[in-house]
Amino acid sequence: MIHLKIQDEFNGTTKQKDLMQVVGNTFSDNYSSTGRSRLVKYLPENDVCVIEEVASEYKSGNKNPKAGQETREAWYVWNGFFY
Repeated sequence: MIHLKIQDEFNGTTKQKDLMQVVGNTFSDNYSSTGRSRLVKYLPENDVCVIEEVASEYKSGNKNPKAGQETREAWYVWNGFFY
């Protein structure tokens, strides 16, 4: 996938800025055991995001998130928030 910085420069989007504004918020994450993760940090120089799983917000969902942090591609996290 193309880095967000290049996408922003090419077509005038603000995807990098968008991610920086939602640090600390949760998003839909299909790779999470709970279906939800929190954006801890966006690293634009590497075009990755540091995330951590959070408990599902649904009554029937998984309430036991895996401990620790991991990285995801920035485009994937952007899609989880804005697409």
